[in-house]
Amino acid sequence: MMEMGDLFEYYCQHFAVVRADTPTLLDQVCRLRYQVYCVENQFEDANQHRNGREVDQHDATSAHILLLHRNSGTAVGTARIIMPQLAGIWRPLPVWHILAPEVREEFERLPLHRTAEVSRFAVSKEFRRWWRSHHGPTVGTTRQHNVGIEQQLMQYITFGLIQEILQLSIEKGINYLVAAMNLSLIRILVKLGLDLEPIGEPVEYHGVRQPCIAFLNGLIEQSQEKFTPFWQFVGYRDAFPTGVRLRPDKQI
Repeated sequence: MMEMGDLFEYYCQHFAVVRADTPTLLDQVCRLRYQVYCVENQFEDANQHRNGREVDQHDATSAHILLLHRNSGTAVGTARIIMPQLAGIWRPLPVWHILAPEVREEFERLPLHRTAEVSRFAVSKEFRRWWRSHHGPTVGTTRQHNVGIEQQLMQYITFGLIQEILQLSIEKGINYLVAAMNLSLIRILVKLGLDLEPIGEPVEYHGVRQPCIAFLNGLIEQSQEKFTPFWQFVGYRDAFPTGVRLRPDKQI
C-alpha cells in the first residue's frame, strides 16, 4: 500500500483540478456530462442534447469544476456547486423539489444564503476503462508493483474534485452542502472518511438517490480529528489550515 503523501504526489503527476470559468473549459464540462449522463448511464435523454453537450437551467448560477488527465488533456471528471442566489433573489435549490413535504420543513431551517448544492458529480467510465487497459498487469515485479499503485490511484480519483468542492465552498462563504447522491457514491465517501447526514428517505431521481447534507465545519474537523484517508490526502497541500472556521451560523 502506498503512503498517502506519495499517493498525493503521484495523483498530481497524472491529474489536475481546475475551475471551469472559461468558455473552453465549460464546453469540456458539458461534453463530459453528456458522455456520463446521456451515454454511459442514460440518466438524461440524449435526444434533448443533440449537440453532444448536457446543460440545464442551473448551470448559469453554478461554479463548475473539472478534473483533467495531464498527459492527454482529457476531461475525466466534473462537478458543480449550485449557488443559492439568482439575480439577487434566493430560491429553492433543486434537491428541495424531490424532498417529502415534512422533510422540506427541516430543510428550510437551513440558512439558505449559506447553503449550496453539489450535483453533476461524475467520473467517466470510459476513462476508467482506458486507464485499466493502459495500466493493466504485465510480467515483472516492478510492473506489478506499479499496477497496484495505479489501481489504488483509481480508488482515490474523486479526491481532487471533493477537495476543490470544499475549498470553493469555503471561499464563497457556504456553510452547508446538500446533494442527492446514489448509494454507491455515499459508500465510497464513507469509506474515505466523509460521513454525510441523510435528509429523509431515498427517492427515485435518475435512479435511487439519498438526499444528504454536510455541515462543512463538522465535516472538515471530524476528518482532521480522525485522520481519515481524505484528510491525509488533502493535508499535504494544507488545503484546510488547522482550526479552519466558516462563517458563523447556528448548526441545526
